[in-house]
Amino acid sequence: MIIYFYSNKKKAGKSLILSAFSLLLSNNKIKNIAIKPIFNNSSKDDINTQAHLNKILNQKTSFEPRAITDIKSKKAISSLMSEINNLDKKYKIVLVEVDQEIKSNITKEFYNNNTKSILINEFSTRLNNKSINEIKNLQWIIYNKIPKYRSTYIKSKIEPKLNKQNLNILAEIPEIRTLNAITVDQIKNYLKAEYIVQTEEDPLVENFLIGTPAMDSGKEYYKSQTNPAVIVRADRPDIQMAAVYQDVSCLIVTGDSIPADYSIYEAQEREIPIISVKSNTIETAKNINKILDISNPYHNQKIEKLSKLISDQIDIKQLISTWLSMDNTLTQNLNENQLDAVMHKDGPALIIAGPGSGKTRVITSRIAWL
Repeated sequence: MIIYFYSNKKKAGKSLILSAFSLLLSNNKIKNIAIKPIFNNSSKDDINTQAHLNKILNQKTSFEPRAITDIKSKKAISSLMSEINNLDKKYKIVLVEVDQEIKSNITKEFYNNNTKSILINEFSTRLNNKSINEIKNLQWIIYNKIPKYRSTYIKSKIEPKLNKQNLNILAEIPEIRTLNAITVDQIKNYLKAEYIVQTEEDPLVENFLIGTPAMDSGKEYYKSQTNPAVIVRADRPDIQMAAVYQDVSCLIVTGDSIPADYSIYEAQEREIPIISVKSNTIETAKNINKILDISNPYHNQKIEKLSKLISDQIDIKQLISTWLSMDNTLTQNLNENQLDAVMHKDGPALIIAGPGSGKTRVITSRIAWL
């Protein structure tokens, strides 16, 4: 089975959710592969997506994605689809990330009786009918980045409208800092900093704190946020030590100088990275305000966190089993036109067909499908 992952906008969380699905399937011993067959070669991050998927999910595959500029002719599209279908023979589930820029003349080739589609919908008060109507064989919608007090809105306003179109919400993913966190290495590269202490792990940073003398104790202050990076002057070992003893994610020392030896020693002992920047604390804090845009999904903690959130809402093994059995019993041996009639979503459908064309089979399959 091939499952295509679409999204209603860029940075809706598609890559992360696809990776979490792959991890869930693997944990349930369902052989799968995650691919992004077409990449946008104007984006450096997009070019490396398949390599990231292979690394983070421990995939060993010879599959090579194509640049969107190379997929123009029918021959190129056909060659790509042939390769995806070959993967479908090798794996029980093929998870396919569909780039936002791919045109309908390509996506229409994705559709057959062995495919499903999932739409990743970043939360909005609008239903996004345009995205819904453009996707053939859409089975489920995952709502992502739902604000803290908007879950009731989904239940009361969105779900009834989707139900009228025979669509269901597969999972609701709240807005969580962990999923938007950045790594220490990303911060270091963004700020053009240098490592003073580098650890084997590349920890996630969810929050930033200014390391200044405070009325509260260091323990309370540095524990007030989860996984914080602390911005502190290099000549303040007292503040550095208070932060290190609370096992913060990292220290960002400012002022283009080296911290005291004992600050470095304690950070090494507790495996807490220290990076050094030339700017002062205020300038560094201002630069940090722009940094969340560089967050990427390829981190084990993010994928594990999201897979747990999804598994709390659905039984992935049962879902896949149901889909496979539905395909085998309801849609086998149906041609494309018959399949369109069986899976029709929006309102009544008038079927006009001649003798022996399978009208009874289509109607009975349609009833079972509903």
